[in-house]
Amino acid sequence: MDLFIVTGGSKGLGEQVCLQALERGHSVINLSRSRPSIKSSRFKHIAADFSRGLKMIQRVESVLKKLDVTAFRKIHLINNAALISPVGSLVDLDPAEMNAHLITNLISPLLLSQVCAHKAMADKKPLTIFNIGSGASFRPIPGWSMYCSSKAGLKMFTESTDLDLQKSKNKKIKIYHFSPGVLDTQMQQTIRGFKKKDFPDVANFKKMKADHQLRAPSDVASLVVRFCLTPQMAKNYSCLISVQDLEGTLK
Repeated sequence: MDLFIVTGGSKGLGEQVCLQALERGHSVINLSRSRPSIKSSRFKHIAADFSRGLKMIQRVESVLKKLDVTAFRKIHLINNAALISPVGSLVDLDPAEMNAHLITNLISPLLLSQVCAHKAMADKKPLTIFNIGSGASFRPIPGWSMYCSSKAGLKMFTESTDLDLQKSKNKKIKIYHFSPGVLDTQMQQTIRGFKKKDFPDVANFKKMKADHQLRAPSDVASLVVRFCLTPQMAKNYSCLISVQDLEGTLK
């Protein structure tokens, strides 16, 4: 049995990752502001608002330090929690929202990754860090300066950390940046509600929904969990992987 630590597991892709891991007989710790309606003796919820940054991470760390992981073969951290707002041009953005966004999407995942790395090393358990990224990590999008910046930062953290692990010949920790494609989630509903002046590309996102081009979160979550549970697959990929990669392999 493995342990999955999932951030933002109360809805969307995060919730589906929790469910998929539980269905396969593994244990799950969910870190999110609200508790999902998941009933299982192998499921634990810890209330966590990642916009609080270091203070929140320290609270989570104190819980994880006391956690007995003897029964688990491996630990998988799924950094999924993220905000899309604020959107718009720089002069119109709210500074408090900018701050909360960057702490939630970038700073907290980095800090939590370190916490889990310390825990895994202390307890001599293999660790997978699986950062849920975005196509916005690779290209600029009008109105999305915060989201593109935070996701690009998470991608660069993944690549740099992967190089560090290779250089130190640390084979116990694996790290990945995953581009999940466009999912049919509440975040996508929020995106479709943006005003054109704040997000000029909003019409394309509405069209993708109308044309049934959005992936089901459950399908993508299945790929994420299966990848984490199939260590031999790591040999086939770099630290940057996409939903298309996994769809082509995990049929």
